[in-house]
Amino acid sequence: MEKKLLLFDLDDTLLTSEKTITPLTVEAIKACKAKGMIIGYITARARPFYNEIFFTDAYNLPCDFIAYNNGAEICAEDASSSSIEENVIPYEHAMKIIFGINETYPNAKIGIRFGPWSYYMGENWNINTGEKVKCTIFELPHYDVQRIRIVFDKNDDIQLNDFMTENTIFFVTSDGTAMILNKNATKEHAVQKASEYFTIPLSDVIAFGDDINDINMLKTAGISVAMGNAREPVKEIADFVTETNDNEGVSVWINKYLLRKLIL
Repeated sequence: MEKKLLLFDLDDTLLTSEKTITPLTVEAIKACKAKGMIIGYITARARPFYNEIFFTDAYNLPCDFIAYNNGAEICAEDASSSSIEENVIPYEHAMKIIFGINETYPNAKIGIRFGPWSYYMGENWNINTGEKVKCTIFELPHYDVQRIRIVFDKNDDIQLNDFMTENTIFFVTSDGTAMILNKNATKEHAVQKASEYFTIPLSDVIAFGDDINDINMLKTAGISVAMGNAREPVKEIADFVTETNDNEGVSVWINKYLLRKLIL
């Protein structure tokens, strides 16, 4: 069997509804690593705060590659390593977008990840030191922006196209939260970057996902696995549909196709 590169979405894919990883899933992933497979994660989550224990450490999981913020920050070797690529929104462009949204949607809650800072609702946190600073969006430090996250009021008519530049994109998650990113901060770009970095062809990349923003990632990978709890459009484009995230979906698929039968 050719060397495989396994890439996992986190929430509702690798993680259960309780935000945990089951012992059988941990065992299956470690067994793949022991067989020489490359293990990576692609998530909309940001890099952890300075005092957080990241899931790879909490479960002692192998981590050869991880893309945070959908690919705004891409790291290799381990979850805390330096970036090998950053796809950010220039400060001036980001501020123009943020000010415009704040004026048009005054009840929207805006979160921003930029440099070492994480801003939300009038408070700026330094993710490296834990320092907290009260400020407004008009007083933010000058750093390029990895991600703008917007939680809209339930009555807002969400129209974001007019705020975009030629180098930015947005998507809206299933819970109605909007994410604005650099156009290259996508999960499919992260798959391509992982493939290039480890010189493993896309045909030998296996991706697991569940939500609408995972579709292009799954389409880019040579082999795509949708969780049993995935949205229907995700299941429709996937090569395989496994069990749900709460019913050992990842470990069931790995054990069936990679560890026991070795048919790929």
